[in-house]
Amino acid sequence: MKLFSLLIMLCFCTIGLSQSLPIDFETDITTSDFIDFDGGIATVIDNPQSNGINTSTKVAQIIRDGGQPFAGSKISLEANLDFTTLNTISMKVFTSAPVGTMIKFKLEGNGAAERDAFTSVSNEWEVITWDFTGTSTNFNDIVFMFDFGNVGDGSATSTFLFDDVEQLFGGNQIDLPVDFEGNDINYTMTDFDGPISMLTTDPLDADNNVMKVIKTVNSGASSGTTIGTPAGFATNIPLTLTDSKMNVRVWSASAGTPVRLKVEDSNDPTRTCETETNTTLSGEWEVLEFDFNNQALGTELLSVGLSMGWTYNMASIFFNFGTDGASAGELTFYFDDVRFGPGTTSTDAKLIEGLTYFPNPTSDEWMINSPNEKINQIELYGLNGQLLKTLYPNANHAQIDAINLNKGLYIVKITTNASTQIVKLLKE
Repeated sequence: MKLFSLLIMLCFCTIGLSQSLPIDFETDITTSDFIDFDGGIATVIDNPQSNGINTSTKVAQIIRDGGQPFAGSKISLEANLDFTTLNTISMKVFTSAPVGTMIKFKLEGNGAAERDAFTSVSNEWEVITWDFTGTSTNFNDIVFMFDFGNVGDGSATSTFLFDDVEQLFGGNQIDLPVDFEGNDINYTMTDFDGPISMLTTDPLDADNNVMKVIKTVNSGASSGTTIGTPAGFATNIPLTLTDSKMNVRVWSASAGTPVRLKVEDSNDPTRTCETETNTTLSGEWEVLEFDFNNQALGTELLSVGLSMGWTYNMASIFFNFGTDGASAGELTFYFDDVRFGPGTTSTDAKLIEGLTYFPNPTSDEWMINSPNEKINQIELYGLNGQLLKTLYPNANHAQIDAINLNKGLYIVKITTNASTQIVKLLKE
């Protein structure tokens, strides 16, 4: 009898840990699988909003009623999640809460990782995604926290339906230069302290994609948008004391708007450098140049960071820095063409016409060919921003000796009289 009871207990334990993604709530998850906390009540119910993009039979529901601002519920999975390839969590959500309601998706296990997203519609289903690029394989609990930061009251605006929780490939990791035109790039932005960013069509050019940032009335004075996910760029920004500039094409309704750019180490948020400039045009695109040798007041010097071996692989942009949304009212900005190097006076960053570089990858040398412009200078950088080699070809052709270089990725800055272009070269 004791043996039989033990087998029954083991069976139930196995069933309790059998969950895995994707989850559609039709047969795999029941109400008893949820672990509620601090005022969140989760159930699996018949779909009361069987319309639009979700006509499934069953959905999950969380009602937040009192408790804490972080009330929610969670589910334990049978194995840790791996974001090496499937780097995004996707979920269908329905709520009558106002547009812009925060939904926090948290992973727990050996530590924790969390991402925030915001609703863009009300009273209809929508697909919301959270990007976990670069997240470790330490987590097997998924935590749902709707309207994070507010205490629920049990009403319709504190009631949330959700369904079809799954892992997807959200695109390759973002990297410089960023032009928002890639079909396989993950252009998820990371907003903080109130703004809402979204990929959209350039309002002045229907053939161009740009990032729109709404600085809402709830935005703080230092609210901003990280250009990418918390994993940062795929490669380091090759900042040095002699090459200390980045440029971003921006649109603002008003001239004189302060715009700040911050670079940091995605693995250590204390390693940062910030600089700031102002827009000069109203209702037009312009290229703003950010020189990190001119650090913003109260922020760390680039020279100090580089002297301590700091590297930077993440950038965040702050529009109307220093003024909160309550004071300024809701404002809309756009940005595009985030690049390493100095800016230009043109509204479009000019590349070197006809430039080719081959073979790439190589084991011995790269050939650089610029048929229409003489190459004045070539600078080779390591991923830590260190300048390794400078060439002065003064010709249409040049070669870079790679025999004595370690295997890996290198950043090359090629300069002519009219143009500057950054390329990535691989030594195999």
